[in-house]
Amino acid sequence: MDNIYVLVALLLLLGLILGKLLRKIGLTEILAYIFAGIIIGPIFKFKPPEQFYPIITAITLAFIGYMVGLSFSFAFLKKMGKKVLTILVVEVVITSLSVWLFTFLYTRRMPLSIILASLAPATAPAGTIAVLRDLRAKGRLTEVSIAIVGLDDAAAIFIYSIGILWTRMLLGGQFSLISSVIYALREIFGALLLGSAIGFLSSYITRKVHLSPDHTFVAGIAIAILSWGIADLLAVSNILTCMALGTVLINFNRPVGIHSSRLIDNIMTPIFILFFAAIGMGINFSQFMSGWLIAITYCIGRSLGKVIGCSLGSILSKSEPKITKYLGMALLNQAGVAIGLAFLAAQELSKYNLGGMIITLMATTTAFFQLVSPLGTQYAIKKAGEAVEPQA
Repeated sequence: MDNIYVLVALLLLLGLILGKLLRKIGLTEILAYIFAGIIIGPIFKFKPPEQFYPIITAITLAFIGYMVGLSFSFAFLKKMGKKVLTILVVEVVITSLSVWLFTFLYTRRMPLSIILASLAPATAPAGTIAVLRDLRAKGRLTEVSIAIVGLDDAAAIFIYSIGILWTRMLLGGQFSLISSVIYALREIFGALLLGSAIGFLSSYITRKVHLSPDHTFVAGIAIAILSWGIADLLAVSNILTCMALGTVLINFNRPVGIHSSRLIDNIMTPIFILFFAAIGMGINFSQFMSGWLIAITYCIGRSLGKVIGCSLGSILSKSEPKITKYLGMALLNQAGVAIGLAFLAAQELSKYNLGGMIITLMATTTAFFQLVSPLGTQYAIKKAGEAVEPQA
């Protein structure tokens, strides 16, 4: 199907209908949006126009990064900063070690095990935030989940930089410790500086200029997409740029930040339908037949790593029992950053015949986590008593 207008209408309507049906049986509507894409794409073989996926992905993740940043007020960081940092570090390390151990014990291939371990910690914020929003979740577990998924991308980039260096060493390739460190610092701190600069400028302008609700709405959308676009031009982390933007704005112009968050949240349902439907349309089920045992091993190692890592980090940080019990289940989603780093790894390791396998494995495991992780997040939030669901 090459008519984007008909495609968008079908995805929205099918996502809405399936969402209502899944709601009646107690499941999150996010699964319905993915199923809508599977029906339109793999089943009926409709293909979106080439520009559809990159545009909807950029807009969705720009808004997600911005809204996650808006949750990082000074009050929240003061109250939860040390706990979140402890959980983050332990979770990332345990997840990487778990994936490395499981894949190495099965494959006995150290380079492949290391690179998969370095890709495993990244948690996709869009899926997690979408389920939290769908459940109208409120509470300490929800707050910590939002903080962790926001910071996981930065941690994932650091872990990847170490993993790709180690892998190339084992394969006998040329490597540079300095260039690897520079890559990580540029990707992360460049994004933080860019987002902070745009945030300070936006905060200053919105203090000087009176904005109506409509104007605040337009300004919020514009600066989020602008931040994503400039980050893309400068080759720094897009989502971290948008997070830094939101963090600066909420702390230096709180009224505009809060109002902007509420207004953008009002339009996220159709955006989420299109985003997750696009993911469903892109699932290639034939990939499950290639390397499926390695993919299963990876998924088991990553899931156990997330659950054990979050529990151990929560215990060490003396967090509430419900965070210790359920945080790991809420953070299983995998997508954007993991896929992006996998493509980068495939390019860097292409001459070692690892590139194709890495892409296939990450695409396969991402499809798996996209399908099951919404259920994990829903389970965690409901068991923690933080779901305030709307009527079906």
